[in-house]
Amino acid sequence: MTKPKLVLAGASGFIGSRLVEAALSAGYDVRRLVRSTDAEPITHVEDFQWNPSEGRIDASVFDDVYGVICLNGAGLFSRPWTDSYKKIMWDSRIDSVRTIVDALTARTDRPKVFISGSAVGYYGPDSGDQILTEASPNGGGFLGELCEAWEAEANLASDVGIRTVNARTGLVMGADGGMLGILQHAYRIGLGAQLGDGTNWMATIARDDYVRALLYLLLHAEISGPVNMTSPDPVRNKEWNKSLAEHFNRPAFIRAPEFMLRLALQDFADEAVLASQRVIPQKLTDHGFWFLAPTVPEIFNHEIPQA
Repeated sequence: MTKPKLVLAGASGFIGSRLVEAALSAGYDVRRLVRSTDAEPITHVEDFQWNPSEGRIDASVFDDVYGVICLNGAGLFSRPWTDSYKKIMWDSRIDSVRTIVDALTARTDRPKVFISGSAVGYYGPDSGDQILTEASPNGGGFLGELCEAWEAEANLASDVGIRTVNARTGLVMGADGGMLGILQHAYRIGLGAQLGDGTNWMATIARDDYVRALLYLLLHAEISGPVNMTSPDPVRNKEWNKSLAEHFNRPAFIRAPEFMLRLALQDFADEAVLASQRVIPQKLTDHGFWFLAPTVPEIFNHEIPQA
């Protein structure tokens, strides 16, 4: 029996490496888009060259393909948000999706589904206590504008009949990357800190649940458009902080004042570190997806079980 072919962009590092493993285990024939011929090979994965900043891609990667997932983009937590790095974050996302969609629209044999990354930053830096579903409006700010443009590029694929999903990603929690990978070391020695007054809402998801949700979306033809990729139990930062400290059996009394965070991090503070987004995964739950780790304590237990 022929395996369904799946193309992955952004298939390395914290999320991508786990996605490759899960896709192979699920029975997909995985093809990976890579920039360099020196990319470390992965067993049973075929590599194809591309350069999204130049709009170049080996279009044969899409031959007889069932689905495409693009998670490409410069990390939000990787560097300070200078004007030059904001441009890198913007261009790395827009150029990647545009390169893929241009190649797909030029074909007559197109994949059934295209899943493109997005972020809960779509809802803006502060929506108060409002519960945010996929029907909630754009909230502005740099990330809101970026996500809107990012999704608009991806949605051009739907114009040629490809089911398109915009994966509005929350804070993906894993022990070896992302926010949790960075902060866990401070919490292990009792130096974890509540952010400001701790009232900002955090939309989190275990990495394994995030990957499972992506594979779920591939197979459910009734789901399209924006999908919130978060757990069903958003919490305030003070609760997240307390829960992680308890996970390591450490105190939770340190606070990082908002003015210090803004002074040190500038735009990154309000748009990411102090952002308040009470997001729920309405579409996923409505369509029967179940979470391995639906709550923050369960996320910590699942992703850092050795504690």
